[in-house]
Amino acid sequence: MNKKKLIPLLSAVALVAAIGVGSTLAYFTDNDAANNVVTMGHVNIELDEPEFSAENENNTIKNVVPNQTITKDPTITVVAGSESCYLRAKIEITELNAEQIADLLENTNIGEDWVLAEDGYYYYQNSVSKSNEDQTVDLFDTVVIPAEWGNEVADMTFEINVTAEAIQADNFTPETDEAGVINGWNDITAETYEG
Repeated sequence: MNKKKLIPLLSAVALVAAIGVGSTLAYFTDNDAANNVVTMGHVNIELDEPEFSAENENNTIKNVVPNQTITKDPTITVVAGSESCYLRAKIEITELNAEQIADLLENTNIGEDWVLAEDGYYYYQNSVSKSNEDQTVDLFDTVVIPAEWGNEVADMTFEINVTAEAIQADNFTPETDEAGVINGWNDITAETYEG
């Protein structure tokens, strides 16, 4: 064979070999995927008054007199599995004037970890951590009817309504004063529960 024919033949064989090796290398590849499941957390609270409801039919107490202590126990339950959260509550009293409401609230045994802010909410000063068990926080446990109330309230009917709200603690910073006392939630809308 002459050299002129041999060179193109060898070049063609080398090219076929290179293509063959390239094709073989194409089989040595790998592929993988990572599938991640993301489940969003939630905040879940309940508000009830176990003792008051048990002692008073239809959540109504009758024939109350001045200086009487009423068992009233709004209890906020942070349900098992709920994310860590901050709590706040509002007490609204109907049918009484501003002075009577102030007298009644002064005679209400608000828990020591609750602070009344200018917006009318009581703010719980600790976040409630995530737990596998229900956690309860009492707002108050008794109300004493003011001893100085007289005939001006005879036969009067009023309601003490409590609402509770929770907001996740993670990635949230409540408003505080200079002393670090929580006094607001930056106008955030929270889940509301009424009792």
